[in-house]
Amino acid sequence: MRVLMVNWVYTPEFSGAALQCHRLTLQLLKMGVKVVSLSGTDKLDLLGTSSVDDLKIVRVLRNKSTLYNHVGYGWDIFHYIIKNYKRFDLLHSHGFIAPVNLAAKVTGLPLIQKITDYNLDDPTAVRRRTSGQFLIPIYEMASVVIATSKLLEDTCRIGLSENKKVMRIPNGVETSEFKPLSELKRQKLREQYNVKPDHTVLLSVGTVSHKKGFDTLIKAVYLLKKMCSEKIKVWIVGPEKAFSGYGESDPAVERYAQMTHDMVKEFGLEEIIEFKGEQENVHEFMQAADIYIHPSKQEGQPNSILEAMSCGLPVVANLIPGITDEIIQTGKYGYLVNCHETDVFSAALRVLINNKGLCKRLGE
Repeated sequence: MRVLMVNWVYTPEFSGAALQCHRLTLQLLKMGVKVVSLSGTDKLDLLGTSSVDDLKIVRVLRNKSTLYNHVGYGWDIFHYIIKNYKRFDLLHSHGFIAPVNLAAKVTGLPLIQKITDYNLDDPTAVRRRTSGQFLIPIYEMASVVIATSKLLEDTCRIGLSENKKVMRIPNGVETSEFKPLSELKRQKLREQYNVKPDHTVLLSVGTVSHKKGFDTLIKAVYLLKKMCSEKIKVWIVGPEKAFSGYGESDPAVERYAQMTHDMVKEFGLEEIIEFKGEQENVHEFMQAADIYIHPSKQEGQPNSILEAMSCGLPVVANLIPGITDEIIQTGKYGYLVNCHETDVFSAALRVLINNKGLCKRLGE
């Protein structure tokens, strides 16, 4: 079997979908499947053919600065597939990428289209776009639509024609990497990260952007500091920039990231909250932490929650009906809260921090 994976971005550029694709691809390679990845990039030094973990990556310029350039990016994706379609048996797109669907129609190659983010590339969200009425027929050119959560599955079944094949397959976790450590190894790792023995470490992973809800986390930690006698440390792991055009960072993300830093200073939390930036060894931060927090407001199916649970961490997550409540059940694996209700959010954290036995049991 020869598969062409197609992504908006690919590692080393940051994207949860790209990371999930990369891990899936490595598993396919172990099974003897031949895989090539096709992706866009904002960075000139990444253009062309390269390799990541012995996987062939072909990158074309993703320049969205003008409509003309954006169409040019779509043409490059389409043209590569048309030119090379005889080398592949199957297309697999991560997200809705219209040029891929059109190329599948022209070449006759079957297309698996994985939907990774609710309100972004599900059929209802696509239909709301300016050209949505023209995009939905292109959307339905996929042979199979993979939804990662119950909410996405329901949205696809409602938003697409009745005979469209929709399957729900949850995201996978590389359990050989995301796993609990022995207590001895864990303590050594905590020492490596300068964690004091009497500190409880709270961890959250994601791009520091509005949809990830880190402002609600900072407010909860401020209230927690006033009401909890235990010593805590909060790690926020993830980039503070996102790229919206041709090598241009998204100003909205930069403004939000600056706002969160300002909030930390205003609330006097500089000694508690640490912004760790983008990290390659996310699994080590999870293995060294005590509690995982996910205040995100918008998801498809959050990989970081699955990975944290795989590392044996209890989770406090924002309730996103049909998404986070499919993974977490309150009192069984952690707590689901409305993160905008600061007192409730803080109380859930306080319960786990003050009850080490409960924290350990939920994590297990």
